[in-house]
Formats: sequence, structure tokens, C-alpha cells
Amino acid sequence: MDGTLVDSEPAHEAAFDSALHEAGLSVPAGLHDGLLGASGDAVFAALREATGTPLSLAEWTGLKHRHFERHAHAIARLPAAALAERLGARGVPMALVSNSTPEEVRFCMRATGLDTLLDTVVTRADVPRGKPAPDGYLLAAQWLGVAPADCLVVEDSPTGAAAGLAAGMQVLYHPQAPDPTPPEGARYIAPGAVPDPLIETFLNMKAQP
Repeated sequence: MDGTLVDSEPAHEAAFDSALHEAGLSVPAGLHDGLLGASGDAVFAALREATGTPLSLAEWTGLKHRHFERHAHAIARLPAAALAERLGARGVPMALVSNSTPEEVRFCMRATGLDTLLDTVVTRADVPRGKPAPDGYLLAAQWLGVAPADCLVVEDSPTGAAAGLAAGMQVLYHPQAPDPTPPEGARYIAPGAVPDPLIETFLNMKAQP
């Protein structure tokens, strides 16, 4: 979701910082940047290791989500959202697989008007392991009734790309910043380029008898 359909990272960063402030915590500079694409429990584990906070995961999640809602104005659609709308109009089955909580996913989708676009949504709460484990993508394929080998994943983080590859899916890796060492096995799409032609090629290949 983040970095593909919507850009909610500014809202997440602002919520992270303001939640830290309310909790009276400080973390090493760049901690949040190094956790791009990580699940909420992985972020909390890094936070607890860095600060020794007595907060539980549930307490931190509730605190951060409350601040996240306050920064909804920073959530914006990305160009791929328009592509997803076109694919949806053609009847292409689509799923969202996110390491975010169900609350954050629902909030982002409603805030950007994308809440009716997708056929299914898999969040961190639906699977035993978040990305980079393949659990979320495998469950999405199961719910869509599509074989993993027939799925195309679009990801912006190495963590997400690794999850798609581990699920046995084809992966387009489209980061927001240049990556000199993209994940091996993924098709790298440089920032500023568009994935549309590659997606069309994939769909045409799958449509052939």
C-alpha cells in the first residue's frame, strides 16, 4: 500500500514522532527510516530495543494510530492508484497485502477514496508472519483463487519484494528512491518510470491460451 497506491509515509513518520513525544521516548536518528516496509510488531521490537519502553505492543499501536489519524491530511494517492482503477474496470482481480494494521489500512483507503477498489485486503493481523515472509501474498492468492505463479506483485520496498519472491510470484520492484542493489529476482523499475507497460505485458501473456 505505502509507496505503491498511496503515500502515507509522511503521516506515519509524523505519527511516529508525535507518539514518541507523548510517551516521553527518544530514539536514534534514522531508526524509522531503516524500518521501511517493516510490520508494526517489527517496528515496535526495534523501538523497545532502542528505548526499553515499558509500553506493550497494543499500547504503542493504539497510541501511534491515534496520532496517525491526526495526520490524515498528509496521505496522498500515488499514480499507481489510477492504474489500479483502470485494471479494476477491466475485471483484473487485485489484492492489497500490507504489513500495516487493519485500522491503518482501512483509514488510508477511505482517506484516499480507494476503499472499494480491491477484491481483497490482507493485513498483518491476518497472517502469522509479516513481510518479508510470504504468508500475506500466499493468503491473498488463496482468497483471490489464483495460483501464486500467476500473480504479479508491485512493491516499493526490499522487504515487500522479498515477500513476493518467496511466495513464488513475479515481482516488480518500484522504489521511491534509486536502489543500487535491488532484490535479486525482481524486475527493477527506476523511480520516475511507470510500471504500466510491464503490467500490460504480464496480463497479455496470461491471457494467451
